[in-house]
Amino acid sequence: MAKTAENIEALFQKYDVNKDGSISAQGLLNLAKDMGLPWSNKLVNAMIRERQLHADVKMDLDTFPRVVKALEEIKKALYNPQETHEAMVATFNYIDKNGDGFLSTDELKAGMASVVGMELSSEAIAELIRLADYNMDGQIDIAEFVKMVTSFF
Repeated sequence: MAKTAENIEALFQKYDVNKDGSISAQGLLNLAKDMGLPWSNKLVNAMIRERQLHADVKMDLDTFPRVVKALEEIKKALYNPQETHEAMVATFNYIDKNGDGFLSTDELKAGMASVVGMELSSEAIAELIRLADYNMDGQIDIAEFVKMVTSFF
């Protein structure tokens, strides 16, 4: 469902519980849960457990529409796995700016900001890579990226 700017602002205000112009990790968790995403608790709690999300995500009204859109796309993808895989490959290729078939720390950090609208610290990105880098080469290949993304479903 397409959301108007007015709807987005009202939704943002709902999850900006502190009324400080940003949405906390708990607000993001509540949004994902309210959207019916089954992985929301696992994703947000994993990031909180690693003590990254609460200090490192800066989600304001400017980035919020991208987050909502990404969550809506994920929800749609749950109903069409083939389309989901194709979308993940396309997203991987978009993030892989140098086209070498791997996501570096810088590419993943930029990708999280541009695709999902989440600006994570270098430390948080390093932790994501550590968790997803199954062959331990310090970067994420397409198989690791797909596994990382689908592990939240």
